Amino acid sequence: MGKKRDAILEALENLTADELKKFKLKLGAARLREGFRNIPRGALGPLDAVDLTDKLVAYYREDYGAELTAVMLSDMGMQEEASRLQGIA
Repeated sequence: MGKKRDAILEALENLTADELKKFKLKLGAARLREGFRNIPRGALGPLDAVDLTDKLVAYYREDYGAELTAVMLSDMGMQEEASRLQGIA
């Protein structure tokens, strides 16, 4: 696995179940760069941290996936996790 993929996974594994649910809600409604599309909300619901990491990398590649994860965490008020991820991104 890539370094950024590992960092995304670590960040998502540190979330509580409620935080992961909030993360998925924000991700489903996120404004994305041109050329990218949102992961369908129905596809996000059942995903755990490992599967969500795989989905993020599949849709957005490692670089943008890590950046997007950091933005979502920051929007959730989780600056420490976001900063840690941005240090790798």
